[in-house]
Amino acid sequence: MAISAQVVKELREKTGAGFMDCKKALEKTNGDFEEAIKYLKEKGLADAQKRSGREAKEGLIAIRTSKDQNEILMVEINCETDFVSRTEKFKSFVEEAASTILEKGIASIDEIDSEIDTKVKEAAGSFGENVVIKRIVRFKKSDPEKSYFQSYIHLNGKVGVIVEIIVDPSEIKDNEKFLDFAKDVSLQIASMNPVSISRNDIPEDILKEQKEIFAKQAKDSGKPDKIIDKIVEGRLNKFFAENCLLEQKYVKDSNITIQEYKERVEKDLNCKIEIKRFARFKLGED
Repeated sequence: MAISAQVVKELREKTGAGFMDCKKALEKTNGDFEEAIKYLKEKGLADAQKRSGREAKEGLIAIRTSKDQNEILMVEINCETDFVSRTEKFKSFVEEAASTILEKGIASIDEIDSEIDTKVKEAAGSFGENVVIKRIVRFKKSDPEKSYFQSYIHLNGKVGVIVEIIVDPSEIKDNEKFLDFAKDVSLQIASMNPVSISRNDIPEDILKEQKEIFAKQAKDSGKPDKIIDKIVEGRLNKFFAENCLLEQKYVKDSNITIQEYKERVEKDLNCKIEIKRFARFKLGED
């Protein structure tokens, strides 16, 4: 039977599939619109299996906050090409997926259910590329009264940051100077990629690795054994200054550290501020 261009157009708008795929689906189902949708979904799921092994390094990072403001979620969803990631259709898919993940209470990739998995496979069929939910991080407020969530998306979804800050007294959360501080901290994390908040939070395996690297470098350069420990200590302090958020130079004023910036705000507002935790995603990172 003859398939009109108008019906093909409507099916494309409904499913997001390509023109020829829509035309073929309508031909296969004798023009039955609902059956054609079903055919395209089934075809998309089948094709998604074939695409699943293809590398997906492009995509977007999205952030969502719960209605009660007590939870925040960040998710990275990958596709194969920058061309697809920049389309409004892919952006809409990522935003909808992030909202669904938040609403379902999902906190990790392992908790992705069959409904979301099916939607991802359908998206892969629609975009003609492998689509992957790569990682998820979810924070629940440590203190419902004093906790404040700040988020930041950089480079049009290529870098994402969420940070929890605890402030006492809680009413300071509405102060403009505090809000500026929270935004600046999220920008700092996005720009400088700290490993931890303070040197006390550096993961033990990273600390051990750095000590071994610095000791080997000192030995290889011919330094005497009796001063190697001191050299390692000095290089560790430099490592902390570059990788611990509170010890980093503030990107907007290199004359002070984030710790000193925090202390200034605390003094000005007569409050106590704690940067509790943060997460940073950069698109495509392992």
